[in-house]
Amino acid sequence: MSHTTGAPASTPGAESESKGLSARSIVAIVLLVIALLFVFSNLGSASVFFLGLALTMPAWIWFLVVLLIGVAVGSLFPWLRPRKSGRGGKKR
Repeated sequence: MSHTTGAPASTPGAESESKGLSARSIVAIVLLVIALLFVFSNLGSASVFFLGLALTMPAWIWFLVVLLIGVAVGSLFPWLRPRKSGRGGKKR
């Protein structure tokens, strides 16, 4: 005879899926922390010489500019991104 209390039984894998972070999320958080440490340790002014122009701004703005350029380049060249496996998500 089994005794039930009315509470739903938990499956072993369900708990880790709902509470855990994926490896990709953990890597993104670590990289974000490293980037923020880098930015906040370089708050002084920095000069960039480009095409005969001398531009001086806080270093963190230069880091932001380079990040935005990287995002733009990454979105312009989608073939550099990893491909999804299979067609239409079906596996054979």
